[in-house]
Amino acid sequence: MQGKLSCFSSVNPSGQKMDMATVKKLAISTATAASILFAGASAVSAQDDARIKQVVKEVSESKKVAQATQSQIEKLDNKTQSLISQYKQTLKAIAGLEAFNAQQRRTIDLQKKEITKLQTSISGVASIKNQIPGLMEEMIGNLEEFIAQDIPFEMEARQNRLQELKDVLVDPGFEDPERFRVILEAYKTEAGYGSSINAWSGELDGRTVNFARVGRIGYYYQTKDGKEAGAYVDGSWQKLDAQANSQIRNLMKMARKQAPFDVLALPIIAPQEK
Repeated sequence: MQGKLSCFSSVNPSGQKMDMATVKKLAISTATAASILFAGASAVSAQDDARIKQVVKEVSESKKVAQATQSQIEKLDNKTQSLISQYKQTLKAIAGLEAFNAQQRRTIDLQKKEITKLQTSISGVASIKNQIPGLMEEMIGNLEEFIAQDIPFEMEARQNRLQELKDVLVDPGFEDPERFRVILEAYKTEAGYGSSINAWSGELDGRTVNFARVGRIGYYYQTKDGKEAGAYVDGSWQKLDAQANSQIRNLMKMARKQAPFDVLALPIIAPQEK
């Protein structure tokens, strides 16, 4: 070993000696490379973090969209079920009206046949004159039976009309043509009830109430204070809820020509099966 070390030295892989300057250069290069590697790793980590946040945000937004879509689907399903229910109710009401109209057509056809028979009798020869009183009695009897089976509106006036027909039939002051005219007028009046709307006041269970009739498919009452209403269904009066009561109030106004005619949702009288 030499007595004095003049400078630091090292040996490279090839066996050559490296001086201090060379070692410093290698150290600086190594530090620089390490810095670059660490910086690159930090940059990659920041990019991954940003991307993860973006993915999380997109997933969250997708979840919100899915929830909103599901809510819309449920609302549409509820609306569809409601429409289906309304459609079924409408079909049921239509079926009831068709059956009722068919019954009314049969009644009208019977009345037309009676009128045809009457016209034939009038134009017949004197030999059938003795049959005319019996025919008129039969017509009055048929009308009386029809009224008894009909909804019981304005019964006092209708019963009085029947009694007048019976009185005319036995009154010697009337000729047969005049009797026929009076009977046909009574038939015409009864037929007119089927296509008219009317409102009036009357007694119901000891109370004065307002009545309303829609042809022969609806017969209703409402108390004078407007707090209670009912419909004649299946041979008896049935109370209506508040919503229907409001509709009855509008019907009363329309029947009295106090409001324009409009569509109303009201319970109707369905024909009873025999």
